Amino acid sequence: MGTVGIQKALVKNVNVKTTKNYGGNVLVELIEDHASLEAYVDETCLGANTQKPKKTLENVRWLLIRQHVWTNYRSLYPTMGKQEFFDTLINSLDSKDYKLFNGNEVKITKEDILSQSPIGNLGAIYMLMPYNNFPEYEIGNVYIVALGKPQILYTQFKFPKNGYIPLEHHDRRATYGQTVNVEVYTHLLPDCRSQGKQFDFEVELFNESGEVLSKSGLESLKCDGEYSYNNRHKLSFLIDIDWQKKHVDKTKDEKFYLRIKGRERFSQPSIYDPDRVVFNEDEYNSKEDSSNWMRFERGKWVYDSSGVLLVPFDTFAEMMGRFETQKNNTIQYIGDIKYTKREFDPCGYSKITIQDKEDKERAPLVIFDETALSGEMDKTDHIFSIIAGDERKDITITLDGLQTKNQFCQGLLLDEGQKHTIPKNVFQVEKVYSAFHDGKFYPTYRDDEHQHQQREAGIEITEANKHDTDVRKSDKAAANPSAVQQWTEGEDYEIVSDKEITLKLRYLYNKTFLEGSIQNSSIARVADNLWLFRYFWLSEKLAQTYFVPISTCRYPNQIAKIRLFPDIEWEVAFLITVGRAYSGKIKYSRERLNLYHQNFSFQYLKNDLKVESEETNNLGWTLKAKAFENGIEHEIGIESIKKVIDAAVYAFNVTRESLEVFNPSNNDGTPSLAVSRGVIDLDFAIDPPNIGFALGWEFGKASNDEIVPIYTGGLRADPLIGLTIIVDLVPLVKFIPYVGAILNWLIRFIEKLTKSKIYITFEISFPVKADLSLSYNKVDGFANQGKQKIWIEPTVTLRVGCKSNEVILIPTSTRADGTIETTETEKWKVEGNAAASYTFEKEWGYDLTVNKYYEQSLVKFNGAKITIIISELISKRRIDFKPYKQETFEVVPPDEPDAPTYSSGKIYI
Repeated sequence: MGTVGIQKALVKNVNVKTTKNYGGNVLVELIEDHASLEAYVDETCLGANTQKPKKTLENVRWLLIRQHVWTNYRSLYPTMGKQEFFDTLINSLDSKDYKLFNGNEVKITKEDILSQSPIGNLGAIYMLMPYNNFPEYEIGNVYIVALGKPQILYTQFKFPKNGYIPLEHHDRRATYGQTVNVEVYTHLLPDCRSQGKQFDFEVELFNESGEVLSKSGLESLKCDGEYSYNNRHKLSFLIDIDWQKKHVDKTKDEKFYLRIKGRERFSQPSIYDPDRVVFNEDEYNSKEDSSNWMRFERGKWVYDSSGVLLVPFDTFAEMMGRFETQKNNTIQYIGDIKYTKREFDPCGYSKITIQDKEDKERAPLVIFDETALSGEMDKTDHIFSIIAGDERKDITITLDGLQTKNQFCQGLLLDEGQKHTIPKNVFQVEKVYSAFHDGKFYPTYRDDEHQHQQREAGIEITEANKHDTDVRKSDKAAANPSAVQQWTEGEDYEIVSDKEITLKLRYLYNKTFLEGSIQNSSIARVADNLWLFRYFWLSEKLAQTYFVPISTCRYPNQIAKIRLFPDIEWEVAFLITVGRAYSGKIKYSRERLNLYHQNFSFQYLKNDLKVESEETNNLGWTLKAKAFENGIEHEIGIESIKKVIDAAVYAFNVTRESLEVFNPSNNDGTPSLAVSRGVIDLDFAIDPPNIGFALGWEFGKASNDEIVPIYTGGLRADPLIGLTIIVDLVPLVKFIPYVGAILNWLIRFIEKLTKSKIYITFEISFPVKADLSLSYNKVDGFANQGKQKIWIEPTVTLRVGCKSNEVILIPTSTRADGTIETTETEKWKVEGNAAASYTFEKEWGYDLTVNKYYEQSLVKFNGAKITIIISELISKRRIDFKPYKQETFEVVPPDEPDAPTYSSGKIYI
């Protein structure tokens, strides 16, 4: 606080119970029994350095104003001086928004607060500000609030700045399929002066005939703080597409209303005396309330709510389709005259340029240049495309060499007496006539006044410019581009000068969800993001076109066209893998792909993907998708895709379980079906897929500045699928010609002599792997970066060994009758294996040195190794072998990295 002038005000004749401390100042609650206060200033209220205290006290004046009106207005002019601000405030506001009083002592009544709006001003905190020259917010002002009975002030539909239907510029309309916001506004429900209460209620949405179409379910409202005399609660309703079937008259809007009923209760379980505690209750029907509520925004009162919602029969998608059709039809109706040679009317321009000045990397688009080579002059069929969202984007159209003033202008294709000296007759945003068209082209007629016009304009007549032809105006009615495109000057466009116009364009999203009937508002809130799936597949069908006809006598009816694509980006990351290997049959080391999607600089999906079914023998997977629109991030649950994946995972797990019957033994140690039926021992080890997938897509600029969908991402499969087959060769040895009988005898002899069982198995595995990355758009194709690989690594293993026929019984389970089940297992085993593998690799890529795509084939020998393992049983309580001795010998070394067995070299394609 300062040291000069009035520093605070005092009050008297107030009730102590209704007088409170409000941030160090006095707040007085005006209620029925104490409906007034008196405020005054004495010498104790003045700063110590006040020069003329008596005169200061004699000239006290007062300003009574809503606190939020003052603070809102002050935020508009933060640097303005206090006197200038006060003058601006008083001159800008309506007289009903404030009151002025003179004299040192002033009496303020409840009527002073409520006189202009008996309901609207209830619970609103006012400031009574004493001053001599201008009020000051920083001093000790008096705060006042008028209170009434606890009640629901309103329950109404709330509307965004541009309405739910931007095409209509109507703040009370929405379409079927849209989600609309509703606001409940209460006074002393719950009563912030009573601790621990809340207001429970339910809102119903009903139509003109009274039929209830949707209910909010139970909602609760609590006080925001000690001085929350009025409280708000927001909820939403889906205007279900199914309700369209009940639309009474297709030519009229259907009307919807809101009804609410609620009652106070304690927030927590409490013991209380029902004779002493009062729970307030109230109800409200928006159909019976004709009041219009406003909010104060940027120094103005704005209507943003309504007790009735008007819904036309057409859906938003139908309106949008009709809107685009009308614009395209108007472009055809006006007609863009194609020029192949230079004209010489004095009234004209030389060049039309379209530019996004905020995009410094993008070159302006010249759609017309009379100085260009033949065939390059008129490019008005080219469209300037941009990416835009809800926020407006400025696009500038400029004319070079414009000459309309101080020139002869015949007013070609204008109303009688009109000239191109008026900017709106050049940038024809309000009225444009089409030229006569004979069904094939626009016929031109010799201008006999041309040379006279040149002489009047002081232009030298040459052989090249002495003749001129003009089109003629058709007898069709004029078109209004602004009306067709729903434009308002100053909001959607601004004519900056004679030669420049700025379009302020935004993309109109269709934020409707049209799936089924949703009767619960909480479900409707969840469904609110599902409109994003309208923009899941990016295509030119999503583009919205706008246009400006540009005319002079020299080149009439040239149309500049701008196309908007939605500012939306998708990212999807996917992981499918297994928790643990099953049956010990997986023959390679698996790579964790949880971080694979982070290789592509995604902005939103930065967290690791994790398979929830950890420590499982079955297949697990996870999927995440995010959409980014207008700078707002949405995480999407793609339920339909999840169902497909769940089905695939189920099929894999069933297949795996079915194939296990071919294993020599089951997981519990008992003979498998294959063994019990006497078939050859054959192990199947099907390696489940281990796949990381990431893909992002959005609209972006190609190399020629055309707006196209751009896809970025990749796939890593390690393996895509792997198959290992193991065949026991011992039963087949005897069929080997010549040596078969000898080997068979040798095997039987060794088994008898050592009481062991010899086994020889042949294993072959085929894991197929892939590593792909891409960046693609339809203009540039695949980006010239990265390599795409797919490779197969067949591994052949010959496994020879023997295991003891001395067995030990190990308990595995106990039956209900107490019988202990056991499993036989050998006490030791010796195993040797020789393994060799080749890698067959196919690679595609782009060679930056020659700027060509190529393919390359490689065959790599990965070497041969022999491994001998001696294992012994380490426990008599469970089947658990410990390697007693293990040794690996490299028989044949692998190929050097730069010297494969075979390389085709780069074959350019």
